[in-house]
Parts: sequence; structure tokens; C-alpha cells
Amino acid sequence: ALRECALPTLSLDWVRRHVGRGIRELVRDAAGPGVAPAVARRTGHLFLAYYRASFLEETPPVPGARDVVAHVSARCRGRVAVGSNKRSELSRAWLERWELARLVCRVVGPDTYGARKPDPGAIVPLLAELGVTPAQALLVGDMAVDAAAGQAIGIPTLGVRQPFIPQESLRQAGMQAVLFDLRDLPGWLA
Repeated sequence: ALRECALPTLSLDWVRRHVGRGIRELVRDAAGPGVAPAVARRTGHLFLAYYRASFLEETPPVPGARDVVAHVSARCRGRVAVGSNKRSELSRAWLERWELARLVCRVVGPDTYGARKPDPGAIVPLLAELGVTPAQALLVGDMAVDAAAGQAIGIPTLGVRQPFIPQESLRQAGMQAVLFDLRDLPGWLA
């Protein structure tokens, strides 16, 4: 998308370090300051088209995700939700593709409540829908924005390290604990 808009391209490592706050923010950061609004909009539209065409196959779940989510769902009487900075229909499509949707009772994105993490408005209404207080919830995430969201609301947060995000950066962001592997979550909960 950057190349097609005659903008400098960026490495995959750069992109991995900047994802998590939503497509608009990612495109804005990638395009750089001073880019004409029309160019930024076109870049965003192109990026979204490329993303929609590839994300289902190019973004597999982490190892053990299905078993871990099933375990947590059973333990929480089905009250497992996905709160993403990705539009909710994209998150739902991904969950369907990887056969996780039946394990999740609610999927929300910035289009659901009009807010993105770390804004409390992205998560507080979801907690109300689930009938849980922040102290009764656990936010599991893999980015600093997840830690910031948990801190803003008072939800305990647990980080799951990803290969491109240093474990120490998740601790510094405010995660109470950081797991090396998602498959460690059931043992951690016990």
C-alpha cells in the first residue's frame, strides 16, 4: 500500500512493533507526518483491501489457542470475549476461520462502542454485558496497549509473549505477569 502510494516502504519488523492500536493509527504512523490526507486515506483503503485478502490465512492462532480458550471458557461459564482494536467483523471472521468462535461469547472492536484500547470505553461496556466487575475479569493480551487498557480500568492483565515483542517490554508496560507460551495459561490460572 505504501509503495502504491509512492511512500517509503517499511520492514515487517517495523510493522510488528506498531500494530495493536488499529488500522488508522498504523497507516498514519507508516505514512509518516506531513502526508496529504488524500494520500493517507488511499493508503488506508489499499492496506485494508490487502489485509482483508490475506489475514485469515496469514495470521494463524498461536499454538494451543483452541484448547486454552476451551479450558478458560469452561472455567468461566462461557464468559470469554474478544476485545480488539480490529473491526469486530474482521475479528469474528478470524475466529470462525480458526474454529474458535464457538468458544467466545462476544466479540467487540472500535466499531462496537466507538472506542479503542486503551480507552476504558472499549472494555467497560463489555464487562457490563458479561456481568463482571474489573476485579472479576482477567485481560490477556500480547501488546502494551492491552496492559494500558487493563490499568485504565483496573483489570488484572496477563501478557503472552510473542516472538517480535520482548517479554520485558510487556512487564514494563504493566502486565502483572508474562507467559512465555499461551499453553501455560491453564496452569497459571490454577
